[in-house]
Amino acid sequence: MKKLYDEIKKIIEKITEKSRISKKMLLSAFLLLAGIIALTVSEISAESKAASAQTTVISTSGTGEYAADLEMRLTSIISSISGAGKTKVMVTLESGSEEIYLHDYNYGENADPSGKNSFERKDEYVIVDSDGGEKGIVVRVAEPRVRGVAVVCEGGNSEVVREQIISAVTALLDISSAKVSVAKMN
Repeated sequence: MKKLYDEIKKIIEKITEKSRISKKMLLSAFLLLAGIIALTVSEISAESKAASAQTTVISTSGTGEYAADLEMRLTSIISSISGAGKTKVMVTLESGSEEIYLHDYNYGENADPSGKNSFERKDEYVIVDSDGGEKGIVVRVAEPRVRGVAVVCEGGNSEVVREQIISAVTALLDISSAKVSVAKMN
């Protein structure tokens, strides 16, 4: 950092010797240029992060793909437990991924037959015009909920291995132990 400062200082001195520009004006110009470069870099970085986030949502949208991904990751974890051995995993899901839309709460005044005014809450989705059609604004995508997990492994007859597998699966998927079945492989 010190070398960079010294180099900038040398450049400023050379420029100010040959022209009428003051050192303060030149330093201000350098700082402005550095700020513009920093903003440009941060915008490019933000756009690439947004693009990768959108890709992630798209890649987990299929329930079959999501279940297969979970099965592969669970197989990897469970087979690394001491004594588990060769492992096969099956995951069943309750439903597909769910898109949560942005909605607005409007309160309207209604007069009932007795003449009293009451307020009624109207729940309306926020809709935008995009590509020739109307579309709701997605706030987040909820991943499918796991219904159950079946694990078949060579060490499935050992009570210690069974408990370790059940503990790992319930912790990873945030489900109850009643939704996990562990059996010995033939």
